[in-house]
Amino acid sequence: MYVCSNCGNESLKWSGQCSFCKEWNTLSEFKESKAKKGKLGGVKKELKKIGTTDEILAKKSPTLSKELNNLLGWGITQGSVILLSGEPWIGKSTLSLQLANWYDGEIIYISWEETENQISDRAKRLGIDGKNISLLSESNLENILETLEWQKPDLVILDSVSVITSSNANSWAGSISQVKEVAEKMVQYAKNKNISVIIIGHITKDGNLAGPKTLEHLVDTVLFFEGERYEDIRLLRSLKNRFWSTGEVAIFKMKETGLQDLVDPGLEFISKENDDKTIGSSLSITIEWNRPIVVEIESLTTYTKFGYPKRSARGIPTQKLDLILAVLWKYSKVALESYDVYVNIVRGIRVGEPGIDMSIGASIISSKMNKAIPRDTIFLWEISLTGRIKNCFQIEKRIKEAQKLWFKKIYVPDVNFDIQKDVEIIKVKDIAELVSKIV
Repeated sequence: MYVCSNCGNESLKWSGQCSFCKEWNTLSEFKESKAKKGKLGGVKKELKKIGTTDEILAKKSPTLSKELNNLLGWGITQGSVILLSGEPWIGKSTLSLQLANWYDGEIIYISWEETENQISDRAKRLGIDGKNISLLSESNLENILETLEWQKPDLVILDSVSVITSSNANSWAGSISQVKEVAEKMVQYAKNKNISVIIIGHITKDGNLAGPKTLEHLVDTVLFFEGERYEDIRLLRSLKNRFWSTGEVAIFKMKETGLQDLVDPGLEFISKENDDKTIGSSLSITIEWNRPIVVEIESLTTYTKFGYPKRSARGIPTQKLDLILAVLWKYSKVALESYDVYVNIVRGIRVGEPGIDMSIGASIISSKMNKAIPRDTIFLWEISLTGRIKNCFQIEKRIKEAQKLWFKKIYVPDVNFDIQKDVEIIKVKDIAELVSKIV
Protein backbone atom coordinates (compact mmCIF):
# COMPACT_ATOMS: atom_id res chain seq x y z
CA MET A 1 0.00 0.00 0.00
CA TYR A 2 0.96 3.66 -0.21
CA VAL A 3 1.11 5.99 2.81
CA CYS A 4 1.02 9.81 2.84
CA SER A 5 4.02 11.27 4.67
CA ASN A 6 2.00 14.39 5.57
CA CYS A 7 -1.18 12.98 7.14
CA GLY A 8 -0.61 9.21 7.30
CA ASN A 9 -3.55 8.34 5.05
CA GLU A 10 -3.33 4.93 3.38
CA SER A 11 -4.10 4.21 -0.26
CA LEU A 12 -4.13 1.03 -2.33
CA LYS A 13 -2.65 2.74 -5.37
CA TRP A 14 -0.19 5.56 -5.98
CA SER A 15 -1.34 8.99 -7.09
CA GLY A 16 0.32 12.36 -7.37
CA GLN A 17 -1.98 13.95 -4.77
CA CYS A 18 -3.13 12.59 -1.43
CA SER A 19 -6.92 12.25 -1.52
CA PHE A 20 -7.22 13.15 2.18
CA CYS A 21 -4.93 16.15 2.84
CA LYS A 22 -4.59 17.23 -0.84
CA GLU A 23 -0.79 17.48 -0.61
CA TRP A 24 1.25 16.67 -3.74
CA ASN A 25 3.98 14.03 -4.08
CA THR A 26 3.60 12.71 -0.52
CA LEU A 27 2.57 9.09 -1.24
CA SER A 28 5.28 6.48 -0.79
CA GLU A 29 5.19 2.70 -0.86
CA PHE A 30 4.95 0.97 2.50
CA LYS A 31 5.39 -2.79 2.93
CA GLU A 32 4.54 -4.70 6.10
CA SER A 33 6.12 -8.04 6.91
CA LYS A 34 3.71 -10.96 6.73
CA ALA A 35 3.17 -13.12 9.78
CA LYS A 36 4.50 -16.68 9.56
CA LYS A 37 1.92 -19.45 9.43
CA GLY A 38 1.86 -22.11 12.13
CA LYS A 39 1.70 -22.12 15.91
CA LEU A 40 1.37 -18.83 17.73
CA GLY A 41 4.38 -19.53 19.91
CA GLY A 42 2.99 -17.57 22.86
CA VAL A 43 3.00 -18.38 26.58
CA LYS A 44 -0.20 -18.75 28.57
CA LYS A 45 -0.49 -16.09 31.30
CA GLU A 46 -2.45 -15.98 34.54
CA LEU A 47 -5.52 -13.73 34.70
CA LYS A 48 -6.43 -11.53 37.66
CA LYS A 49 -9.66 -9.89 38.69
CA ILE A 50 -9.71 -6.14 39.22
CA GLY A 51 -10.49 -6.46 42.91
CA THR A 52 -7.54 -8.82 43.53
CA THR A 53 -4.80 -6.70 41.94
CA ASP A 54 -2.39 -4.72 44.09
CA GLU A 55 -3.18 -1.01 44.17
CA ILE A 56 0.04 0.59 43.05
CA LEU A 57 -0.10 4.28 42.21
CA ALA A 58 2.11 5.59 39.42
CA LYS A 59 5.15 7.34 40.86
CA LYS A 60 5.32 11.05 40.07
CA SER A 61 8.53 13.07 39.84
CA PRO A 62 7.74 16.76 40.44
CA THR A 63 9.73 19.47 38.67
CA LEU A 64 10.75 22.95 39.79
CA SER A 65 8.02 24.44 37.57
CA LYS A 66 4.62 24.72 39.28
CA GLU A 67 2.93 25.32 35.93
CA LEU A 68 4.35 22.11 34.46
CA ASN A 69 3.47 20.13 37.58
CA ASN A 70 -0.15 21.31 37.43
CA LEU A 71 -0.34 20.45 33.75
CA LEU A 72 0.98 16.90 34.18
CA GLY A 73 -0.66 16.19 37.54
CA TRP A 74 2.00 16.75 40.22
CA GLY A 75 4.92 15.92 37.96
CA ILE A 76 6.22 13.51 35.34
CA THR A 77 4.96 9.94 35.71
CA GLN A 78 7.78 7.42 35.96
CA GLY A 79 7.95 5.19 32.88
CA SER A 80 5.72 7.49 30.81
CA VAL A 81 6.34 8.67 27.23
CA ILE A 82 5.56 12.33 26.49
CA LEU A 83 5.27 13.77 22.98
CA LEU A 84 6.06 17.51 22.87
CA SER A 85 5.14 19.37 19.67
CA GLY A 86 4.78 22.93 18.42
CA GLU A 87 5.88 25.42 15.76
CA PRO A 88 9.61 25.36 14.80
CA TRP A 89 10.25 28.78 16.37
CA ILE A 90 8.11 28.38 19.50
CA GLY A 91 10.89 27.16 21.83
CA LYS A 92 10.48 23.38 22.16
CA SER A 93 14.21 22.82 22.55
CA THR A 94 14.42 25.65 25.10
CA LEU A 95 11.54 24.16 27.09
CA SER A 96 13.11 20.68 26.93
CA LEU A 97 16.47 21.93 28.16
CA GLN A 98 14.86 23.90 30.98
CA LEU A 99 12.70 20.90 31.86
CA ALA A 100 15.90 18.88 32.19
CA ASN A 101 17.19 21.53 34.60
CA TRP A 102 13.91 21.46 36.57
CA TYR A 103 13.99 17.66 36.89
CA ASP A 104 15.65 16.03 39.91
CA GLY A 105 17.57 13.10 38.45
CA GLU A 106 20.09 12.00 35.85
CA ILE A 107 19.10 13.04 32.32
CA ILE A 108 20.37 12.14 28.87
CA TYR A 109 19.58 14.76 26.21
CA ILE A 110 19.78 13.26 22.71
CA SER A 111 19.96 15.60 19.76
CA TRP A 112 21.04 15.26 16.14
CA GLU A 113 19.71 18.61 14.96
CA GLU A 114 22.15 20.44 17.26
CA THR A 115 25.70 19.64 18.32
CA GLU A 116 26.84 19.32 21.93
CA ASN A 117 28.50 22.75 21.68
CA GLN A 118 25.30 24.42 20.47
CA ILE A 119 23.26 22.88 23.28
CA SER A 120 25.92 23.85 25.83
CA ASP A 121 25.90 27.45 24.56
CA ARG A 122 22.09 27.63 24.93
CA ALA A 123 22.32 26.13 28.42
CA LYS A 124 24.88 28.79 29.37
CA ARG A 125 22.59 31.54 28.05
CA LEU A 126 19.69 30.13 30.08
CA GLY A 127 21.79 29.92 33.23
CA ILE A 128 21.73 26.09 33.37
CA ASP A 129 24.80 24.46 34.90
CA GLY A 130 23.76 21.03 33.60
CA LYS A 131 25.46 18.94 36.25
CA ASN A 132 22.75 16.30 35.94
CA ILE A 133 22.49 16.51 32.11
CA SER A 134 24.53 14.36 29.73
CA LEU A 135 24.50 15.12 25.99
CA LEU A 136 24.46 12.61 23.14
CA SER A 137 24.68 13.60 19.47
CA GLU A 138 23.44 10.56 17.58
CA SER A 139 20.83 9.73 14.95
CA ASN A 140 20.98 5.91 14.89
CA LEU A 141 18.30 4.37 17.11
CA GLU A 142 20.23 1.16 17.83
CA ASN A 143 23.27 3.16 19.01
CA ILE A 144 21.01 5.29 21.20
CA LEU A 145 19.35 2.29 22.85
CA GLU A 146 22.70 0.59 23.45
CA THR A 147 24.02 3.76 25.11
CA LEU A 148 20.91 4.07 27.28
CA GLU A 149 21.27 0.41 28.31
CA TRP A 150 24.65 1.18 29.83
CA GLN A 151 23.90 4.60 31.34
CA LYS A 152 20.48 3.95 32.99
CA PRO A 153 19.23 7.57 33.31
CA ASP A 154 16.09 8.77 35.11
CA LEU A 155 14.80 10.79 32.13
CA VAL A 156 15.54 10.70 28.39
CA ILE A 157 14.85 13.62 26.04
CA LEU A 158 14.86 12.82 22.30
CA ASP A 159 15.19 15.90 20.06
CA SER A 160 13.64 15.03 17.67
CA VAL A 161 11.85 11.91 16.42
CA SER A 162 11.92 13.07 12.78
CA VAL A 163 15.75 12.90 12.50
CA ILE A 164 16.29 9.51 14.18
CA THR A 165 16.61 6.46 11.94
CA SER A 166 16.49 2.73 12.65
CA SER A 167 18.28 0.00 10.72
CA ASN A 168 15.09 -2.08 10.86
CA ALA A 169 13.15 0.38 8.67
CA ASN A 170 14.28 0.79 5.07
CA SER A 171 13.28 4.41 4.55
CA TRP A 172 14.47 7.96 5.04
CA ALA A 173 14.44 9.90 8.33
CA GLY A 174 11.02 11.34 9.16
CA SER A 175 9.10 8.88 7.00
CA ILE A 176 6.06 6.98 8.26
CA SER A 177 7.94 3.73 8.80
CA GLN A 178 10.91 5.38 10.52
CA VAL A 179 8.82 7.50 12.89
CA LYS A 180 6.68 4.49 13.78
CA GLU A 181 9.72 2.25 14.38
CA VAL A 182 11.52 4.85 16.52
CA ALA A 183 8.41 5.60 18.59
CA GLU A 184 7.63 1.91 19.19
CA LYS A 185 11.18 1.15 20.33
CA MET A 186 11.33 4.18 22.66
CA VAL A 187 7.96 3.29 24.20
CA GLN A 188 9.14 -0.29 24.67
CA TYR A 189 12.33 0.97 26.33
CA ALA A 190 10.41 3.30 28.67
CA LYS A 191 7.97 0.62 29.79
CA ASN A 192 10.57 -2.15 30.24
CA LYS A 193 13.07 0.03 32.14
CA ASN A 194 10.44 2.21 33.91
CA ILE A 195 12.24 5.33 32.68
CA SER A 196 10.45 8.49 31.52
CA VAL A 197 11.00 9.58 27.91
CA ILE A 198 10.20 12.93 26.27
CA ILE A 199 10.00 12.88 22.47
CA ILE A 200 10.00 16.14 20.53
CA GLY A 201 7.89 16.14 17.38
CA HIS A 202 7.06 18.61 14.63
CA ILE A 203 3.81 19.79 13.10
CA THR A 204 2.66 20.18 9.52
CA LYS A 205 1.80 23.52 7.89
CA ASP A 206 -1.84 22.86 8.81
CA GLY A 207 -0.95 22.79 12.51
CA ASN A 208 -1.37 19.02 12.95
CA LEU A 209 1.18 16.66 14.46
CA ALA A 210 3.58 15.40 11.81
CA GLY A 211 3.87 11.67 11.26
CA PRO A 212 1.36 8.84 11.51
CA LYS A 213 -1.55 8.90 13.95
CA THR A 214 0.07 5.81 15.48
CA LEU A 215 2.59 8.13 17.11
CA GLU A 216 -0.11 9.87 19.14
CA HIS A 217 -1.68 6.54 20.14
CA LEU A 218 1.63 5.04 21.27
CA VAL A 219 2.64 7.77 23.72
CA ASP A 220 1.04 8.41 27.11
CA THR A 221 0.91 12.20 26.93
CA VAL A 222 0.71 14.70 24.06
CA LEU A 223 1.71 18.30 24.84
CA PHE A 224 1.31 21.20 22.41
CA PHE A 225 3.43 24.36 22.81
CA GLU A 226 1.88 27.47 21.25
CA GLY A 227 2.13 31.26 21.13
CA GLU A 228 2.64 34.16 18.75
CA ARG A 229 6.02 34.77 17.13
CA TYR A 230 6.20 38.39 18.28
CA GLU A 231 4.71 37.88 21.76
CA ASP A 232 6.46 36.65 24.90
CA ILE A 233 3.52 34.54 26.17
CA ARG A 234 3.72 30.77 25.69
CA LEU A 235 0.96 28.24 26.42
CA LEU A 236 1.57 24.53 26.95
CA ARG A 237 -1.60 22.48 26.47
CA SER A 238 -2.26 18.84 27.27
CA LEU A 239 -4.08 17.19 24.35
CA LYS A 240 -3.79 13.68 25.78
CA ASN A 241 -2.76 12.33 29.18
CA ARG A 242 -3.29 8.80 30.47
CA PHE A 243 -2.33 9.83 34.01
CA TRP A 244 -4.13 13.15 34.44
CA SER A 245 -6.96 15.26 33.11
CA THR A 246 -6.65 16.95 29.74
CA GLY A 247 -7.74 20.52 29.11
CA GLU A 248 -5.28 21.99 31.62
CA VAL A 249 -2.87 24.67 30.42
CA ALA A 250 0.52 25.87 31.66
CA ILE A 251 1.36 29.54 31.05
CA PHE A 252 4.93 30.76 30.64
CA LYS A 253 6.63 34.02 29.79
CA MET A 254 9.58 33.87 27.41
CA LYS A 255 12.49 36.04 28.49
CA GLU A 256 16.16 36.25 27.56
CA THR A 257 16.94 33.82 30.36
CA GLY A 258 14.31 31.35 29.18
CA LEU A 259 10.78 30.43 30.21
CA GLN A 260 9.33 31.59 33.52
CA ASP A 261 6.11 30.46 35.21
CA LEU A 262 3.18 32.87 34.94
CA VAL A 263 1.15 31.63 37.89
CA ASP A 264 -1.20 34.62 38.15
CA PRO A 265 -1.79 36.05 34.65
CA GLY A 266 -4.16 38.79 35.90
CA LEU A 267 -4.38 41.40 33.11
CA GLU A 268 -1.42 39.96 31.19
CA PHE A 269 -3.51 39.04 28.12
CA ILE A 270 -5.02 42.47 27.41
CA SER A 271 -3.53 45.38 25.49
CA LYS A 272 -1.95 48.13 27.57
CA GLU A 273 -2.41 50.65 24.72
CA ASN A 274 -6.22 50.50 24.57
CA ASP A 275 -8.33 52.70 26.83
CA ASP A 276 -11.93 53.84 27.40
CA LYS A 277 -11.92 55.68 24.06
CA THR A 278 -10.89 52.67 21.98
CA ILE A 279 -13.50 51.63 19.42
CA GLY A 280 -14.06 47.91 18.74
CA SER A 281 -12.54 46.49 21.92
CA SER A 282 -14.20 44.47 24.68
CA LEU A 283 -13.07 42.26 27.57
CA SER A 284 -14.16 38.82 28.69
CA ILE A 285 -13.02 36.03 31.03
CA THR A 286 -12.34 32.59 29.62
CA ILE A 287 -11.78 29.40 31.59
CA GLU A 288 -8.72 27.30 30.78
CA TRP A 289 -9.62 24.10 32.69
CA ASN A 290 -9.82 25.55 36.22
CA ARG A 291 -8.11 28.90 35.64
CA PRO A 292 -9.98 32.11 34.73
CA ILE A 293 -8.08 34.36 32.31
CA VAL A 294 -9.07 37.87 31.21
CA VAL A 295 -8.92 38.18 27.41
CA GLU A 296 -9.46 41.09 25.06
CA ILE A 297 -11.30 40.89 21.75
CA GLU A 298 -10.64 43.50 19.06
CA SER A 299 -12.93 43.92 16.04
CA LEU A 300 -12.83 46.04 12.90
CA THR A 301 -15.73 46.55 10.50
CA THR A 302 -15.22 48.36 7.19
CA TYR A 303 -17.59 48.95 4.30
CA THR A 304 -16.78 46.97 1.15
CA LYS A 305 -17.76 47.72 -2.44
CA PHE A 306 -17.26 44.11 -3.47
CA GLY A 307 -20.17 41.70 -3.64
CA TYR A 308 -18.84 39.25 -1.05
CA PRO A 309 -17.60 40.75 2.25
CA LYS A 310 -14.48 39.31 3.88
CA ARG A 311 -14.47 37.63 7.31
CA SER A 312 -11.17 37.06 9.11
CA ALA A 313 -10.58 35.73 12.63
CA ARG A 314 -7.41 35.16 14.63
CA GLY A 315 -7.56 33.35 17.95
CA ILE A 316 -11.07 31.98 17.42
CA PRO A 317 -12.54 29.59 14.81
CA THR A 318 -13.84 31.34 11.70
CA GLN A 319 -17.09 29.36 12.07
CA LYS A 320 -17.72 31.07 15.39
CA LEU A 321 -17.37 34.50 13.77
CA ASP A 322 -19.77 33.55 10.96
CA LEU A 323 -22.33 32.33 13.51
CA ILE A 324 -22.21 35.53 15.60
CA LEU A 325 -22.47 37.73 12.51
CA ALA A 326 -25.52 35.78 11.31
CA VAL A 327 -27.23 36.20 14.69
CA LEU A 328 -26.45 39.93 14.77
CA TRP A 329 -27.87 40.41 11.28
CA LYS A 330 -31.11 38.50 11.97
CA TYR A 331 -31.98 39.58 15.53
CA SER A 332 -30.65 43.14 15.78
CA LYS A 333 -30.30 46.37 13.82
CA VAL A 334 -26.57 45.80 13.24
CA ALA A 335 -26.40 45.24 9.48
CA LEU A 336 -23.09 43.74 8.36
CA GLU A 337 -23.95 42.18 5.00
CA SER A 338 -21.88 44.83 3.17
CA TYR A 339 -19.03 45.08 5.71
CA ASP A 340 -15.72 43.30 6.04
CA VAL A 341 -15.30 42.03 9.60
CA TYR A 342 -11.97 41.27 11.29
CA VAL A 343 -11.71 39.81 14.82
CA ASN A 344 -8.56 39.26 16.86
CA ILE A 345 -7.79 37.89 20.34
CA VAL A 346 -5.04 40.10 21.83
CA ARG A 347 -1.62 38.63 22.71
CA GLY A 348 -2.02 35.57 20.52
CA ILE A 349 -4.11 33.41 22.85
CA ARG A 350 -6.53 30.94 21.19
CA VAL A 351 -9.97 30.46 22.74
CA GLY A 352 -12.34 27.70 21.64
CA GLU A 353 -14.93 27.72 24.42
CA PRO A 354 -18.20 29.68 23.96
CA GLY A 355 -17.85 31.85 27.08
CA ILE A 356 -16.52 34.82 25.10
CA ASP A 357 -19.31 34.92 22.48
CA MET A 358 -21.01 37.94 24.03
CA SER A 359 -17.71 39.81 24.18
CA ILE A 360 -17.07 39.08 20.48
CA GLY A 361 -20.52 40.40 19.66
CA ALA A 362 -19.96 43.47 21.84
CA SER A 363 -16.67 44.33 20.12
CA ILE A 364 -18.29 44.00 16.66
CA ILE A 365 -21.21 46.20 17.76
CA SER A 366 -18.75 48.73 19.16
CA SER A 367 -16.86 48.92 15.87
CA LYS A 368 -19.97 49.08 13.67
CA MET A 369 -21.78 51.68 15.82
CA ASN A 370 -18.57 53.62 16.53
CA LYS A 371 -19.27 53.38 20.27
CA ALA A 372 -16.44 52.76 22.75
CA ILE A 373 -16.90 50.31 25.64
CA PRO A 374 -15.47 51.27 29.06
CA ARG A 375 -12.45 49.22 30.15
CA ASP A 376 -14.05 48.36 33.50
CA THR A 377 -16.70 46.22 31.75
CA ILE A 378 -16.72 42.44 31.28
CA PHE A 379 -18.98 40.43 28.92
CA LEU A 380 -19.71 36.77 29.71
CA TRP A 381 -21.13 33.80 27.88
CA GLU A 382 -22.65 32.29 24.85
CA ILE A 383 -24.94 33.60 22.10
CA SER A 384 -27.39 30.99 20.81
CA LEU A 385 -28.72 30.66 17.26
CA THR A 386 -32.05 32.00 18.46
CA GLY A 387 -30.46 35.30 19.47
CA ARG A 388 -30.75 34.53 23.20
CA ILE A 389 -27.87 34.88 25.66
CA LYS A 390 -27.43 31.39 27.06
CA ASN A 391 -26.65 30.17 30.58
CA CYS A 392 -23.10 30.28 31.91
CA PHE A 393 -20.57 27.59 32.76
CA GLN A 394 -18.60 28.43 35.91
CA ILE A 395 -20.02 31.94 35.91
CA GLU A 396 -19.33 32.33 39.64
CA LYS A 397 -15.62 31.72 39.13
CA ARG A 398 -15.50 34.25 36.30
CA ILE A 399 -17.32 36.89 38.34
CA LYS A 400 -15.01 36.34 41.31
CA GLU A 401 -12.02 36.85 39.04
CA ALA A 402 -13.57 40.09 37.74
CA GLN A 403 -14.15 41.25 41.32
CA LYS A 404 -10.55 40.50 42.25
CA LEU A 405 -9.31 42.58 39.32
CA TRP A 406 -11.55 45.56 40.18
CA PHE A 407 -13.95 45.48 37.23
CA LYS A 408 -17.13 47.46 37.89
CA LYS A 409 -19.68 46.15 35.34
CA ILE A 410 -20.37 42.58 34.23
CA TYR A 411 -22.80 41.66 31.45
CA VAL A 412 -24.27 38.20 32.10
CA PRO A 413 -27.28 36.11 30.95
CA ASP A 414 -30.63 36.72 32.59
CA VAL A 415 -30.40 33.75 35.00
CA ASN A 416 -30.42 33.40 38.78
CA PHE A 417 -27.18 32.68 40.59
CA ASP A 418 -25.95 33.23 44.15
CA ILE A 419 -22.86 35.37 44.50
CA GLN A 420 -21.78 38.41 46.50
CA LYS A 421 -22.37 41.33 44.18
CA ASP A 422 -19.94 44.16 44.92
CA VAL A 423 -19.93 44.92 41.19
CA GLU A 424 -22.79 45.97 38.93
CA ILE A 425 -24.38 42.90 37.33
CA ILE A 426 -26.16 43.71 34.06
CA LYS A 427 -28.43 40.89 32.88
CA VAL A 428 -29.07 40.55 29.16
CA LYS A 429 -31.81 38.38 27.63
CA ASP A 430 -30.96 38.52 23.93
CA ILE A 431 -28.69 40.08 21.34
CA ALA A 432 -31.09 42.98 20.63
CA GLU A 433 -30.95 44.02 24.29
CA LEU A 434 -27.15 43.81 24.22
CA VAL A 435 -27.07 46.20 21.25
CA SER A 436 -29.40 48.67 23.00
CA LYS A 437 -27.27 48.69 26.16
CA ILE A 438 -24.03 49.30 24.28
CA VAL A 439 -25.41 51.95 21.93
